[in-house]
Order: sequence, then structure tokens, then C-alpha cells
Amino acid sequence: MDFTINFGAINLLVVFAATLASNLLGGIWYSPLVFGKPWAKANNINLGEQGMRNVPATFIASFVLQLIIASLIAALLGPNAGGMEGVQLGFIMAFSFVLTAMGMTNLFECRPIHLIMINSFYHIVSFCLMGFIIGAWG
Repeated sequence: MDFTINFGAINLLVVFAATLASNLLGGIWYSPLVFGKPWAKANNINLGEQGMRNVPATFIASFVLQLIIASLIAALLGPNAGGMEGVQLGFIMAFSFVLTAMGMTNLFECRPIHLIMINSFYHIVSFCLMGFIIGAWG
């Protein structure tokens, strides 16, 4: 098996930019204008003032977790990849691991199918976006 992860070839500025783009996508994806209302309803979350607790810590932790994902995408792509290779890797990672794992967990938790789709497809689009940015600029 020829499998190489090259953490030394990671462009940290590009990884940071990809992470920032992914977080901005999440802000749009989960806004009330897109999927925020059905997502909140399926999770019994009030989007008003008392909805989420400890919002700053949640966003900081989310950014750090996405930074880890972007770093792994960059390490797997290497320095000579292109944007479309990044999209392909992002899609493969998110579809194979995120959608399937979230799907299984959410099914056992008796969550509605539309919640699985909202969350999983956000990650698929997010991973593809990060992969594109890293592949094109990295």
C-alpha cells in the first residue's frame, strides 16, 4: 500500500483560509434563510436569545475542529495537487466517513432524515470547499 501523509508540506495560511471559508459556509448554511429553521426545529433549539449556550466557546471549538480537518486534507493532498483533486478528496472523505457515521448515529437516535441530510450535506460541501481551496492554493 502506497500511503503517504506529508505534514511538512502543509501551507498553514491556506489551511487557515480554507477553515475560515468553511466556517463562513456554515454560517450561511445554518442561517434562518437557508437550513437554520428546520435544523433548529429538528434539534429542539430556540434560535432566539436563549437558544444555544456558550456560543463563543462553541464557535471556537468548531473552528479548531475544522482546522484539524483542513490540515488533514492538506496533508493528504500534498503540495502538487489541484483544486479538483481537493474537491474529489473532500467529497470522498465526507461522503464515506461523515455521512455514514452521522447517518448511523442519527438513525439510532431516531433523528429525522432531513436532519441527517442537512448536517451531512453541509459537511460534504464544506470538505469539498476546503479541498478546493487547499488544492488550488496549497
